[in-house]
Amino acid sequence: MKKTTLLLAVLAFALSSQAQRISGLTVEGITSCVPFAAFNPTNNSETKPGDGQMIFTSTTDLSNVNVSLNVGTDSYVEEPSPLPTNWSSTVSGIKVTKNDLSSWAKYNITLKKINPASLPLEIKTGTDNFNSDSWTSETIGWAGACIDKAQTLIRFGSAKRSFVVAFTDAPDSLYYTIKALGTWEGSNNVFDIEGSADGINWTTIKQYNTETIMPPSSPAERAELKINNSGYRYIRWIYTTRNKEVGAFNVTLENILVTKDSTTGNATHFANSVKLYLVTSQTLRLESSEDVKSLRLYNITGTMVLEKFNPGSEVSVNDLVPGIYIGEVKLKNGEVISKKVKF
Repeated sequence: MKKTTLLLAVLAFALSSQAQRISGLTVEGITSCVPFAAFNPTNNSETKPGDGQMIFTSTTDLSNVNVSLNVGTDSYVEEPSPLPTNWSSTVSGIKVTKNDLSSWAKYNITLKKINPASLPLEIKTGTDNFNSDSWTSETIGWAGACIDKAQTLIRFGSAKRSFVVAFTDAPDSLYYTIKALGTWEGSNNVFDIEGSADGINWTTIKQYNTETIMPPSSPAERAELKINNSGYRYIRWIYTTRNKEVGAFNVTLENILVTKDSTTGNATHFANSVKLYLVTSQTLRLESSEDVKSLRLYNITGTMVLEKFNPGSEVSVNDLVPGIYIGEVKLKNGEVISKKVKF
């Protein structure tokens, strides 16, 4: 098999009191879905290595590659020697040492491949729904590059960290809940949501910046975006710029839903016939309910507040606080329709 040269750019901090840092990774001839990101190691520690991660499309072959490492002029790669050629699983024990031997650091690096899912693609967060450490090579639909560990939501704690979803069908809408843990206004931070047909070339769907302020932690807001490019097969969330000088602006992402374009999939007339609307202050009407398998309601923070299986034509909302909700209607043919309701 022809080998592809994998270039791993490593930058070691000049201060001897700090561990060496791997700041970038590239595969020669192959473009990744996201930039390299890493959890930093503890200096001179065998038990607390750094954790580097990157995401590639599912068709990328990393099983037989020549790897070269570039480090700062004051450092060198001590281990492993020789470098492995198989990067299809985690490569452990990469050791970068300063030339004067004053410090060293180790990394484990995982090059993840994202497996696409069929639409609708839903990633429910929260206890019993999502674990940020749960990704494996068999995971379908999503992969993260250094999202915070041991979380029941998707949290971005530093720049260049990212989360990607991949799917096989043409999308029409995107829903998610996002919030900044800090005052975004005046921070000069940039956070992007982008779409791609190939996982390589990306187009902005929405950007949070100095003009478009990310919602605060309370109250959170449920984003509802129309996808105008039926060619998209990937969507990514990426912390493009994080200004460390103005505070700890972690970003959290919850309850993602990517819905299917009914004109390109297995949709039928059912999608157009199903209607969800308020008939009294305490009752929703669901037309064509005989075609519906389940109904869910989400509040503006993305929390599911109601779930009914085979709901029938009338649904009581007596126990819910008046406000704006997203109704997720799952049809018996597998299609999911999202509708906004207010009561």
